[in-house]
Amino acid sequence: MKSETRSSEDRSLLERIRHGDTEAAGELFEQYSPALLRFSDRLLSDRGAAEEVTQEVFVKVITRAHQYDGRADVSSWLFAIAANACRDRRRRDRRAMVVPLEAVAEPAQKGEGVESRLLARERRGAVREALESLSEEQREALVLARYHGLPYSEIASVLGISVGAVKTRIFRAVETLKARFTEGEASWNAAN
Repeated sequence: MKSETRSSEDRSLLERIRHGDTEAAGELFEQYSPALLRFSDRLLSDRGAAEEVTQEVFVKVITRAHQYDGRADVSSWLFAIAANACRDRRRRDRRAMVVPLEAVAEPAQKGEGVESRLLARERRGAVREALESLSEEQREALVLARYHGLPYSEIASVLGISVGAVKTRIFRAVETLKARFTEGEASWNAAN
């Protein structure tokens, strides 16, 4: 019921955006920009580029709200725009820039020591590097499933592929990551 309410509210916001309501655009931005930024950052490995892509998504939403056909949830439509923008960005900028995790301040957890924070930072770095080693198609599907919790049918809609292709891409991505992490001492967990 919650997702149906959210979907209905999103469609209402989009209809208001079609009629030039900038407040509705702001509400949609507040609702989805954090998830789209995380998604874009995972695909691009460049926080600055991810921020630009996220902004581009909402510019496109404002200028192309009339193109939304209602077949998919608004959230799926937004992720599809972001995925396409990331692909375009990677095509234009074939070098993958990695933002050092040291540049991002990590909030200290209560009772967490320096050693455990360093280990967690190393794990995140290893996972980010491993994600970079996947094909663009595998990375997109895996990030949408594992980090954003989208069901396979919604991922298929976002990426414009079949559910079977989604399953295949995720399976191959997981197998690649397992192989990569079982070579060394590290253990793999997609949530890191």
